[in-house]
Amino acid sequence: MSLSTVEGHLPGVLIVDDVALVRSFVRTALEPTVEVREAADGERALKILEARAKVTDLVLVDQVLPGRSGLEVLRVIKSKWPWISVAIITGFGSENLAIQALRAGASDYLRKPITLPALLKTVARLISRPDEITVPRTPAVDVACIGGRPRPVHPNIRRALMFINDHFAERITLADVAREAALSRFHFCRLFHGEIGVPFHKYLRDVRVRRAKSCLADSYLRVSEIAYAVGFNDLSHFDRTFRKVVGRSPSEYRASVQCA
Repeated sequence: MSLSTVEGHLPGVLIVDDVALVRSFVRTALEPTVEVREAADGERALKILEARAKVTDLVLVDQVLPGRSGLEVLRVIKSKWPWISVAIITGFGSENLAIQALRAGASDYLRKPITLPALLKTVARLISRPDEITVPRTPAVDVACIGGRPRPVHPNIRRALMFINDHFAERITLADVAREAALSRFHFCRLFHGEIGVPFHKYLRDVRVRRAKSCLADSYLRVSEIAYAVGFNDLSHFDRTFRKVVGRSPSEYRASVQCA
């Protein structure tokens, strides 16, 4: 696995699992190209992140943990450090949990028993995603990374981007986002388009489709489950939207990726 470094630092991965053998497997698989840290429970994981969130790119967290569940840890991470990617580790037959995790902000999930190819593929993809827009939730930062290039963003639009990235899997409206940005709908639409380069509805659509593409490539969820997980409540609407953006149906896209 070849992973690029940022500012001379290795990518940081935190593995949270109460089984020492699993933690050892992940560490052995990823080192020395990734800096791996370990936690046996959610509380310890959150303490590590309090000190090292800025140098942590990905958290792999088991759903079944002492104390806090993996889903609870995920929600805390996305609330405090939304730029950190999180993958939930689940057992077989956990499709409903996987949907909950994706809607709560998880970037992906890994099914037990974890295979080495699946682990390496997931980690490489989640650590290196230059096409995604991330906005660090820090009051002093007014910069968004768009297409991998940092650029200043209006603080009201920055708040809107964070809200969209946190809630895109839910039913959110233009009025909801404009309210979060403390702007009228008219002013918000003009400012958003000017700052981001696309209308709000297109941006939201593209965020959902991008997440759907990721799920179709690497998950065991059915197409209908993925549609629900990324914010579509109508399968036919999801299919039409995906075709319009990607140029093929979700099933055709999944087949093309798996055959590549």
